[in-house]
Amino acid sequence: MSLKLISRGVAAVLVTAGIASAQLMNTKSIDVIRVEKTGISAGKIDSLATMLGQQQAPGQKLTEEMMTQLRYAVVDNLVGQELIKLEAKKMGIKVSASKVDSLTALFKKQFPSEEAFQKELKKSNTTMAQFKSKIEDQLKSEQILEKKVPYPEAPTEKQLQAFWELNKTKVAINDTISGARIFISTKGKSAQEINDAKDMLKGLAAQVRSKKATFAQLAAMYSDDKEAKKTGGIMNKFLAKSKGAAFAKAVGKIKVGEISEVITENDGVSIFMLTEKNDGKFESYKHQIDYILRVQAEQERQAKLKAYLDDLGKTYKVQYLDKKYEPPQAIGSAK
Repeated sequence: MSLKLISRGVAAVLVTAGIASAQLMNTKSIDVIRVEKTGISAGKIDSLATMLGQQQAPGQKLTEEMMTQLRYAVVDNLVGQELIKLEAKKMGIKVSASKVDSLTALFKKQFPSEEAFQKELKKSNTTMAQFKSKIEDQLKSEQILEKKVPYPEAPTEKQLQAFWELNKTKVAINDTISGARIFISTKGKSAQEINDAKDMLKGLAAQVRSKKATFAQLAAMYSDDKEAKKTGGIMNKFLAKSKGAAFAKAVGKIKVGEISEVITENDGVSIFMLTEKNDGKFESYKHQIDYILRVQAEQERQAKLKAYLDDLGKTYKVQYLDKKYEPPQAIGSAK
């Protein structure tokens, strides 16, 4: 995923911050930001920025320009968390121990064993009590944000139609399509191995349909296409027939947003998720329109969230002590 897509939105509370943070040493442990009496160190910010960059662009070298934008995203997040934490305390917001335990258990399931989870806690110098405290803060934050800046609802059919009517004359009509593919090579494999590969692809498609994983995530993990690890299997505009008769036939049976049956190709087997079909029909563009409207709604929500946090920054003192860690239009800044 491109680093340009990283949001400076502060809504997401980084539950894993305590686990992912590196041990802080020397000047890195000096506070560069303070929110009331709570200090935020350069080491913590840089550690989280590096982690975020590695998640967004695995294997890619992080330039100083990238790190600057990543630091800004982390700073906004951390400052926002502290402001909301202070407001939650002022409002006397409470969460039940059972909710904290439930979310803790859910998070622990991401680890192969209790031992692995405890090892990660120890590695980050975090106690179980501290970890649960972070989860409690997250739940309190969610209560506040749900009232102040709730998440937008999904676009309605009427809204999708309205967007289409306004923009349908702008679309290019041709035979090209776009989408993403998970490809498994069958070179040198036995009939049984090929059948196993087909079954695996069916299972991956089921995961996407049940929303247990995204197509891009699975393509990066399982596709034999070397580029898929970077691109998530995305194939830019092309003619379906250019990939062979079997591919064109399978893709011709699905609508935008759907996944094909397993396709047997000359050198492998694959599944394909159709994301764009340029035939000028509303149904073919609903998937794109839905995405556009969701992005617009989230951008509006982020603007409201920034305004809300700036208001909190007038109530609680926020100090930026190092220009390197002060984003443009920083939350609570006196500028």
